[in-house]
Parts: sequence; structure tokens; C-alpha cells
Amino acid sequence: MKKIFLLITIIAIGLLSCGKNETASTETSVSQSSTQNAAQQSQENNGDKSADTTDFPDKSNEEYPGGMAKGMDQEFATDGNLHEEQFLNKTFGYTDTSDSFKIQKDSNGYFLTKYLDESAEAGKEMPVKEQTIRLKLVKDVFLVEEEDKDDGILAYAYDTNLKKMVFINPYNKFRIMLVAD
Repeated sequence: MKKIFLLITIIAIGLLSCGKNETASTETSVSQSSTQNAAQQSQENNGDKSADTTDFPDKSNEEYPGGMAKGMDQEFATDGNLHEEQFLNKTFGYTDTSDSFKIQKDSNGYFLTKYLDESAEAGKEMPVKEQTIRLKLVKDVFLVEEEDKDDGILAYAYDTNLKKMVFINPYNKFRIMLVAD
């Protein structure tokens, strides 16, 4: 009986000491992360004072309509030309889904055909849906979706530095959101 009592006592002491070590290590990691966060915030506040956010409209600080984030938020590079030969009648993929799109031109101007594959969401094989959206040419560089859509508008353009088709956020001074595949 004494051996069982001694064994239970040793196990209880072991558990209590392990609990104290975990608490101590948790407190140490919390205090270290607090110190790192404070140092990082201090560097951010004192660091780059040249970034002036006052030149952006109020909408640039909001989430993109339709639930999308602002994305990469890089400067868009252009030489002032549309470069339609780089994307016209070619199929591109969206980076976050299996959907794709193609930009085409007819007598009324440019239009976008989205190929929406809902098979993954439905969990079964489904036909690919096609959705057509009119685009308007803005500043001879951007093809912007018409504003009658429910989930906000996107702009499409060819970035001369990246040499790729990019998605542009028209609410944030036409900065790059994503690069098309």
C-alpha cells in the first residue's frame, strides 16, 4: 500500500512541476513576443516617414468590394499602351480558384468571358458556366469591368515590368492586386 501511495505522490509532483514549467515557458514566450511586437511597432512608427497615405481616397483604406483584400498592392508599370496582343483571346487562370477568363474584342469593344467551374464547391462534376462582362477602356491602359456587377469591379491590364496580365484595384489608384497565371 505504501508503494502505491508513493507512486501516486511521485506522479502528482511530476505533473505539478511540469505544469509550472509550461506556465513559466508560456509567460516567457508571451513577454518575449510582447517585447518583439513593441520593438516592431516602434520601428514601423519611426521607420519610413516618406509613405504618405493622404493622397489616396478614402475607399483605398477599405476592403475591396466583394470581400476581396487589396492584394499585393504593388505599383503598376506601363508604357502607356494597352498591349492587347499580350492577352487578347488568350485564356488566363485566377490564382485562387480553378476558374479562368478570356478577354476578347468585338464591334462594341472589349468583353470578358469568365469560365466558372463549380465542381469543387458542389462536390460533383458540373458543366463549366460562362459569364460575359463588358469592359471599358480607361486611360488607354486599363480594361475595367462595368459597374453593374454585384461584387464590385476589377480592372485588367498588362504590366510591362512583370510582363504579365494583372488584376488592378480601381479603388486604390489602380495598384496591382494579383498577377494572372
